[in-house]
Amino acid sequence: MSDKWLGQQERSNLFFIKLICAMASKMGRRFTRILLPLITLYFFFTSRTTRQSLGSYWLRVTGKKAGAWKLFKHIHWFATTVLDRVFFVTEQFEYFDIRLHNLDIMDDMIEKHGKCIMLGSHLGSFEVLRALVVKNRHVALKILMQRGHNEMVTSVLDSLNVDIANTVINLGEEDTVFNIQEAVDNGFSIGMLGDRCIGNERLVHSALLGGEVVLPAGPILLASILKLPVVMFYGLYRGGNRYDIYFDLLDEQISIDRNQREQDVEKIADRYMASLEKHIRIEPANWFNFYDYWHEHD
Repeated sequence: MSDKWLGQQERSNLFFIKLICAMASKMGRRFTRILLPLITLYFFFTSRTTRQSLGSYWLRVTGKKAGAWKLFKHIHWFATTVLDRVFFVTEQFEYFDIRLHNLDIMDDMIEKHGKCIMLGSHLGSFEVLRALVVKNRHVALKILMQRGHNEMVTSVLDSLNVDIANTVINLGEEDTVFNIQEAVDNGFSIGMLGDRCIGNERLVHSALLGGEVVLPAGPILLASILKLPVVMFYGLYRGGNRYDIYFDLLDEQISIDRNQREQDVEKIADRYMASLEKHIRIEPANWFNFYDYWHEHD
């Protein structure tokens, strides 16, 4: 199933999440990171699905079977980005070396159109860019996301910064479409992730790292309806305290011919995947889709 990631249980404990957040807030990033190897070991040994899916991923990226250390390090990098979300949400950017690449792409689209669709993926950290945008007010932004997934983590992080929490438009509600249109009419850009299917929706097939994948067509169709440019973004963790944010223009004006809708959507999805693969090659350990993305183990 294309949305099988939704079936994964939220492997978190509310007390544990709050404890980590409290420690991070009071003791800082360096001290709290001491706990990450223990957390990584727990997930490494208790999630066969994660190890299996990452093994398949690294075989596609390098052509070689990944050893236990590479898989452990990969999960550890993910744990680091989750911890860093606490500092990004609370605007403690002094802990980090954040570098922006191709920001002129975003500036150009905002100058020309006033707003855009910022399309991301589960490659790297979404929170680093979201928090920077809210803090600097560079772009008025609303985020489309499904609050029900990882609800405990989301609720705790939302409590840390109400301004960031208020940027969310929840997917799957009766008034979602109305809220999106209202936000755009009020000058907001729309941010969303485009690499996971979330249920009963229109799908599009494409290719990534030599294998077929299934994507939601919704972000592409939404961009064509709203007539907004689409800017890809990636917040890649580079180790230590460094994050690199990359911008990539997907299309300034997505136009879909109703007589060949499927073909047009597939062409745009292919460009999305080409951009994603290019940035995977920059820092492969930022791949955070920990399930059978290519459906090799169904």
